[in-house]
Amino acid sequence: MLILTHDYPDPDSLASGKALATLLQEAWGISGRLVYSGLVARAENQAMLKRLTPEWEHSDELPDFQEYTAIAQVDTQPGAGNNRLNTVLQRHIVIDHHYPVRETVDNIAYADIRTEMGSTSTMLFQYLAAAGIQPDPILATAMFYGIKTDTRSLSRGASPADETAFLEMLHRLDQQELSRVELAGLSHEYFRSFSHGLLASRLYGQVIVARLGLMTQPDFAAEMADILIRLQDVQAALCLGQHADTLHISLRTKSMDQDAGKIVQQIIVPPGKAGGHGTMAGGQIPLQGEDIEPLLADIERRFLAVTGETSDGEELINYP
Repeated sequence: MLILTHDYPDPDSLASGKALATLLQEAWGISGRLVYSGLVARAENQAMLKRLTPEWEHSDELPDFQEYTAIAQVDTQPGAGNNRLNTVLQRHIVIDHHYPVRETVDNIAYADIRTEMGSTSTMLFQYLAAAGIQPDPILATAMFYGIKTDTRSLSRGASPADETAFLEMLHRLDQQELSRVELAGLSHEYFRSFSHGLLASRLYGQVIVARLGLMTQPDFAAEMADILIRLQDVQAALCLGQHADTLHISLRTKSMDQDAGKIVQQIIVPPGKAGGHGTMAGGQIPLQGEDIEPLLADIERRFLAVTGETSDGEELINYP
């Protein structure tokens, strides 16, 4: 089985892929090869990849599908725009929790997409439990961290199933390994980027927008959005940043009444792709050498219109 996930994989995708490989091997003796594309740049994610899920291989080219009995995608769907497999294959499996459910899944042999779930790792926890397989401490640590990061410790879009999986994995994990991941060292470049992100942030009433410019790592927009949404009285945080020839967009909201997945669908138009659910969403837009400033202005205008903010805005940090 070839197991794929989205580009620039996060903890939930890394953990759920490893859990699927474990299920296949232990329940049916089916070997799995895990392959991801793009960078793993966030310090915590690098530590997780090294310490908890080293089975993942990096390749920006899709392997030869003829070498595998079947292909599985975890934490993503064909046509989502955040992966390199946008076609439906004859022997195709998809396990995901993201909104929206793409039309392509109607033709997939086995698709389990539950948007009410807070993480794909929770879904794989249920598969393992149904097969009577108990995760070892390293897999339990990976799955716990995947659930924790996707649901922000059960405070963001978590279902009762996420709570059950979270607590079960909490009792099985390796605390020292979890600490090594969560407290991974941060580079000088991270702090420079963080400082620039704060200076690039602008408040519009109860929402905040940060135009991050060129980013050295593609997932920094998501990391910055996670920080800015914690600002007092802010209900939504939108971060926009360019990595290579792609504009990366990350959106966070505080209230479930402001569904991030639905908002991002309204502010990103083709050829961009977007998805998410609850209070977390994101998207990508290929730039193709065009001037990025009009695009940024249009996305920001759409965002303010959707959220109902009409103020001129003010800089988050205004040095005299």
